[in-house]
Amino acid sequence: MTNDISVQDSDYDGAWKEALRSFFQEILQCYFPAVAATIDWQRPAEWYDKELSQILGQPGQRNRRVDILVKVWLRDGTAQWILLHLEVQSNYEEGFAERLSLYNSGFFWIFKQRVVTLAVLADLREGWRPDEDVFQLADFESRTRFPVCKLIDRLRGDWQGDHSLPVQLARAQIAALRTAGDPEGRYQAKWQLVRNLYELGYNAEQVREIFRLIDWMMHLRVDLEERFKHELDELEESLQMPYVTSVERIAKSEGLSEGGAVILLKLLTKRWGVLSEETQQAIRRLPLEEQATLGEALLDFHCVEDLQAWLDQNT
Repeated sequence: MTNDISVQDSDYDGAWKEALRSFFQEILQCYFPAVAATIDWQRPAEWYDKELSQILGQPGQRNRRVDILVKVWLRDGTAQWILLHLEVQSNYEEGFAERLSLYNSGFFWIFKQRVVTLAVLADLREGWRPDEDVFQLADFESRTRFPVCKLIDRLRGDWQGDHSLPVQLARAQIAALRTAGDPEGRYQAKWQLVRNLYELGYNAEQVREIFRLIDWMMHLRVDLEERFKHELDELEESLQMPYVTSVERIAKSEGLSEGGAVILLKLLTKRWGVLSEETQQAIRRLPLEEQATLGEALLDFHCVEDLQAWLDQNT
């Protein structure tokens, strides 16, 4: 694989899928506060991956779209399905609103469920905010309107002084897109984002969590990655905050490179394609020692069923 930053393997969709599932409440409250205010957060959400795949099928192009379908409970006690759609695009798509409308129609047709669709636009196009699909002829009218969270607009507006995880993730995404063809610019943007984590008073767990998502989204060229690790090590040593580099050392001592579950998932995906969401979550939940054991065991796996059998036995 080439080290050219223009074809780097930054995993936008993987980072967002992980973030949306791990921090669904925080992201919804930040991006769509009106919808979040209607939800009873004391009741756990239910993830509908199989139902989602029946309507949307397999994702057509990596790093462009992320969809999650979740059932939540509202404050009035009723159940509600929510489709959260995140779009990362560089080209204009005329039929975007129509596509989201078709998703809604599909869920109602197959499952008889009214779905609330929310759209996050993670792109750099000024003024592009599709928020409804309308068809009208004579006295007939069909209209689907959906809330939109445009990241670059919010970052220039009410998010300027916000340093929460959802906003930091938005900053990383926009910075990644803006520096896609600029290796040094990508390095500087990532370094500033990560350095801020230590200056803003996050605790060790928060720094590691946000760093992991930023690192996933903003891959660097190999030489710049080595430089980044060296400077991060020096920064943590000077601040006496070994939040990230200490975890890397532990991972290496266990026979894994940094990234743990991320590395395992990439290896497994190359062998057998995209794993089910349940399998991915099971691997992410493994303790570090068991990740190392799985890393050794997968050399003997012949099919994805061998992986599932190992997880069933060890989780």
